[in-house]
Amino acid sequence: MRFGRHIRCFSLVIFFVTLALRLLIAWRSGFFTTFQHDEMVRIALSLLKYHEYGNPFLVRTGPTAHEMPLYPLFLSLLYLIFGFGSLAEGVKIALACVLTALRCALMPGFCLDVGLGRNVAITAGVLASIYISALQTEVRGNWDGPWQALVILILTWMATRVWRDRSRFTRMPWQYSILWGFAILLQPAFLPILMVFLLAGLIVSPNGERRRYLKNCIAVLLTVVAFLLPWAIRNDLQFGKLIWTRSNFGLEFWVSNGPGRAFDMPTNLGFSVPHPSLDLHEAQLVCQLGEVRYNQAKLRETEAWVRTHPIQFTHLTVLRFLAWWVPPGRSVLHRVFSLGLSLLAFIGLGLMFRIQRLLAVLFSLTWASFPLVYYVIQWSSKYRYPMEWQLVISAGLAISSASEIAVRLFAQSQRTHPFRTHPDPPDRLPLDC
Repeated sequence: MRFGRHIRCFSLVIFFVTLALRLLIAWRSGFFTTFQHDEMVRIALSLLKYHEYGNPFLVRTGPTAHEMPLYPLFLSLLYLIFGFGSLAEGVKIALACVLTALRCALMPGFCLDVGLGRNVAITAGVLASIYISALQTEVRGNWDGPWQALVILILTWMATRVWRDRSRFTRMPWQYSILWGFAILLQPAFLPILMVFLLAGLIVSPNGERRRYLKNCIAVLLTVVAFLLPWAIRNDLQFGKLIWTRSNFGLEFWVSNGPGRAFDMPTNLGFSVPHPSLDLHEAQLVCQLGEVRYNQAKLRETEAWVRTHPIQFTHLTVLRFLAWWVPPGRSVLHRVFSLGLSLLAFIGLGLMFRIQRLLAVLFSLTWASFPLVYYVIQWSSKYRYPMEWQLVISAGLAISSASEIAVRLFAQSQRTHPFRTHPDPPDRLPLDC
């Protein structure tokens, strides 16, 4: 039978293998019994304890726009239902693992639908089920990384269909526009992806259809604005400033660039760089100045340092760029695997331009636009996580192509020099017989 008839069964296997592996790792790592309160968790707890969307840091600092609202609101609902103890922690971890498993299970169907073929679907599904690039992001459930990865997978899938069926020239599907609004309310760093997708569509549109396409683009952007508007109005009422996304760029830019800074988050936050989530003095300073003024002060300080230390800033930016594409890893084995995955992903992307140009263009636009802001702030594996599945698919294409070439070469060698199970009889017997 053709593999397409069994895609649901294969995806189901991938789902349960991925889920079981993540839950096992979470259990063995002690995540079910050791609680870790990061910014999103603190905001969720603040909503229940103080009825205030705020307090993401070490002490109570008041209202916040440090994080986008969707995931903290979801976490607060979870804590409301299951309490603040082990049960809620277990549910949070299980939901994160389920979302990860769902994303891995969708990847084989995605590969088949976009025309990458059966072998790539199998390879990508298996590779996705065993590859874990950011353990705590993927498993612990304190961050919205699994949500982001799933959303950008679905959006890329929908984008390929919008381009294929040319509905971008007639009427853009309302589901596509709404999902973009949801995605950017979840993660503002997705906005550059949307912009380059729309711009690429404009560039390749025939002259006679550009006006209609522009109308559809405006409809998508207005939908995004509609999703962000309630959040922006709330921020204007709380802070006297129309903040459309987050208020935290000044803080993150300051933590990442300055005297004694490293390119990566574990080094910066683990040693000398104070952060209000970990440092009492900085948290009290946020409380004293207010979140907006605090971030503005940190931004001005860092901009001054960048102007006076351009070489150091460039050096850190280059290191962050290299870390994004070749992650440092937790061990030598992890670093080797990450390097291999990145190399295979770029090879696979090159091959993709030959067999599925549309998907290769969408992947390339994502890789070019999504990491831009992360080149100027400290590197963390959780930042690359939402687009990691694209690297896995591209690497799967490279592995699949290499295996097909190897099989063809082996078959050709068999036809040229077949194995002989019985040697030819000698022309004459040996003399000593």
